[in-house]
Amino acid sequence: MKHIEHHTFTGRTDNPDVKERVHQVISQWSEETPAGVPVFIGFRSDEGVRRNKGRTGAFDGPVKVRQKMASLPYTEPVYDYGSVVGDEDLESSQEALGECVREVLACDQFPLIIGGGHETLYGHYLGVRNAYPDKRIAVVNFDAHFDLRDERPSSGTMFHQILSEDRNIDYHVLGIQSSGNTRTLFDTADALGVHYAMMDEVRSTDVYARTLSKLSKYDAVFGTLCMDSVQQSVAPGTSMPAQNGYTAQEIHGMVAQLAKLSNLVSFDISEVAPALDTDDRTSSLAASLFHTFMTERETF
Repeated sequence: MKHIEHHTFTGRTDNPDVKERVHQVISQWSEETPAGVPVFIGFRSDEGVRRNKGRTGAFDGPVKVRQKMASLPYTEPVYDYGSVVGDEDLESSQEALGECVREVLACDQFPLIIGGGHETLYGHYLGVRNAYPDKRIAVVNFDAHFDLRDERPSSGTMFHQILSEDRNIDYHVLGIQSSGNTRTLFDTADALGVHYAMMDEVRSTDVYARTLSKLSKYDAVFGTLCMDSVQQSVAPGTSMPAQNGYTAQEIHGMVAQLAKLSNLVSFDISEVAPALDTDDRTSSLAASLFHTFMTERETF
């Protein structure tokens, strides 16, 4: 049984007669929530990071990111499901998140998922696959790491789990760093048919535009952004900070383009660890990226 924790949004108000910030337009999700709206779902877990021998702290990410989003300008209806509160039973926690995602998708709404360690992605996947059991789907990942290890489930195994059990899905990842992946992981990616682009390739070629074109041909696509793909100076509060990751400008631009993909059905941002952050840079950036996504998305 899933344990759902609800969040109260508060923030500044410029005009009490005008609803123009997130905390003024957001409502708690219910079975009566209309179709065609974004719905935030949190995943309070860093058990996968702990198993992966990373720096823990992402458990509080969904709380902090919501706090940073609350006062951002937004005038359209948006809803909040609450957060799945995970524990040491990672697999059951991921199943609970998957059920939340499936439920929102079944209502023809758009899940925006706040992690949690990047183990969030596997629960995200379960919900998408259960909602679209027969569809040809793709997952697109902004990440410095493949997360393809074949071992006990953690924040470093999700895509190996998915590709090993699902023959009707493709994996696209952009921003791979040679310093963050062994030869074994590159060989595994090649063996599993992963579509990947190194960070230098993303910066110097049109690989992202070509990837978006390929993604547009799937029945459904879901997206995930690991904050450790962003350079440490602007996103220090992650499990494994990157020195040569995306700049804030680069990742905002890429998220804005992804938001326009018409067959995209859901999106998550993971690996925000407030206890490891500096001046709330990472949580503020994640909130800004969600804001960019919502304002650029033409229809939910």
